[in-house]
Amino acid sequence: MAQRGFACIALDRPTDGVNVGHALRAALGFSARMVILSEKDSSINVRKLSTDPGRAYRHVPIIEVGNIFDAMPHDCTPIAVEITDNAMDLTTFVHPERACYIFGPENGSVSPEILKNCPYTVRIPTTMSLNLGMTVNIVMYDRLAKMTRSRYS
Repeated sequence: MAQRGFACIALDRPTDGVNVGHALRAALGFSARMVILSEKDSSINVRKLSTDPGRAYRHVPIIEVGNIFDAMPHDCTPIAVEITDNAMDLTTFVHPERACYIFGPENGSVSPEILKNCPYTVRIPTTMSLNLGMTVNIVMYDRLAKMTRSRYS
């Protein structure tokens, strides 16, 4: 087996279809096994996102729920991606074999309820916040790079 484990992406209250499209494109490109959308803006139609030319919904299951944890796979580690005082730096974070990365909305933060239910919170060490689509791509690439590197070291 080339890669053990799996990764899921969860978007908490996304409001911008452009960024959701970029996140779905990242899910497809980095082989996420599932995307969970929690309380997305009603104007977002995942079948018609110009920033998702690969039409990820045709290849990656997308589940829309009120609570991300209701759709999370069994024995999967939830990881909040958020700028907080106690967040771990992504550059040194060791990704679990089975992970669900939870990203907050474009104009806010991951909800406090989600944060308290995640054993890990990671942040990308930047001087400012990044948009949702870019953040998903960076986290998924970091996972791929570290998993590949560990296989060959």
